[in-house]
Amino acid sequence: MKIQDNYYFKKRREQDNSPLDEWYNTLINKDVNEIDVFDLCKMIRQNILIDLAVNKATEVLRTNPLEGDVYDGQLIKLLYSIDYKEIKEHTNSLQKILQKVKQTIEIDDFMCEEDYNEYMDLVDNFIVKLNRL
Repeated sequence: MKIQDNYYFKKRREQDNSPLDEWYNTLINKDVNEIDVFDLCKMIRQNILIDLAVNKATEVLRTNPLEGDVYDGQLIKLLYSIDYKEIKEHTNSLQKILQKVKQTIEIDDFMCEEDYNEYMDLVDNFIVKLNRL
């Protein structure tokens, strides 16, 4: 079943061939299982269907905690940027993912030590954020 059927979204009228409108119209015509990492990142950035995006993102991150559309770790960084009210019900699953990251991700998974340190700092800050919920 398509997203527009599940969530009763209507197709947007494309104004001046807006890439955002084109993406949105493509998204709502997808089945939930067809949502990819590009869609997830854009959904979070555009604040569209956040609960669905967080659910799907946690599924993706269980398999690959470094997932991202443009760079490694982007999906976790975008999830971290979401207001705490929007992720509160996902606290347990996110905490499990972040703990797995701390146990399994190594410096060799990154291009350089700086990227590794930045990612691990983000994970630590995200854990602190979740513990405050």
